[in-house]
Amino acid sequence: MSLGSVLTTVRSGAGSVRSVFDIDRLRANPLGTAKLTVKYAVAVFISLWMLFPIYWMFVTGIQTRATIQNWPPKFLFFVATFEHYVDLFVQESYHVFLLNSLIVSATAVAISLLLAIPAAYSLSRMDVPGGHHFAFYILSTRMVPPLAILVPLFVFYQRLGLTNSRPGLIIVHLLLTLPLMIWIIKGFIDDIPVSLEESAMVGGCTRMQAFREVTLPLIAPGVGAAAFIGFIFSWNDFQMALVLVDGARRTAPLAIQATMGYLEIKWGQLGAAGTMTVLPVVLLSLAIRNYLVAGMTMGAVKE
Repeated sequence: MSLGSVLTTVRSGAGSVRSVFDIDRLRANPLGTAKLTVKYAVAVFISLWMLFPIYWMFVTGIQTRATIQNWPPKFLFFVATFEHYVDLFVQESYHVFLLNSLIVSATAVAISLLLAIPAAYSLSRMDVPGGHHFAFYILSTRMVPPLAILVPLFVFYQRLGLTNSRPGLIIVHLLLTLPLMIWIIKGFIDDIPVSLEESAMVGGCTRMQAFREVTLPLIAPGVGAAAFIGFIFSWNDFQMALVLVDGARRTAPLAIQATMGYLEIKWGQLGAAGTMTVLPVVLLSLAIRNYLVAGMTMGAVKE
């Protein structure tokens, strides 16, 4: 938007759209136009400030070693190369670590959904004895610092033979994702009017049928948003995986850490590994963006 013109969109009743330049309004309120221009300029600056580290990570992965070490750094005009990606996937077998992260995160989120949905429904709709305290106890598990339980957890896992295994890491990720997903889904169920389920039960449905046919479709966007947040927590886990798995069972964040050696930091592989680790989350967010938007706007209208 410029100070010389303001583009105003007018929608007619038939749904047609036409654009006009409301120059009279601009001249009548130049201060308001200036404030709006400054607002957009600040928004663009903040967006570029936040996206620049991701862009820097990406370009580092496709630059040559000489370009990476060049000063001042080159961000726009340079000779691109994919040698770091070749080294990452051929020599370091990074695809194995990506697969480990995908299996662990997807399994942990799927099991968490199976447990979180009925748990959240019972806490929201049913008169559970001590339900309020029980809900707080569930959330309190997220208040414990992971470092506080790493040592006893490792000893416990070692005695059970679960160290350096995917099932053991999946169980730990359940501890990370399940409490959060229960509370998120519970909030969405609370926003659904109870009268909808009561009307279904008056019509002959059981409580389970009313939940399956009425409530569950309405909270589907919220469930998708909770699953996405749980997936991010599981995908980004570093501390638990660092202690519990090693070798071929490592996850993607651990593989990124492996590019930083004692005597050398492989900057090109570091940028390539970071890009490939961020990419699945970005693609997933784009695939379910409609559910995320709907989930964030649920509860805007109350009964």
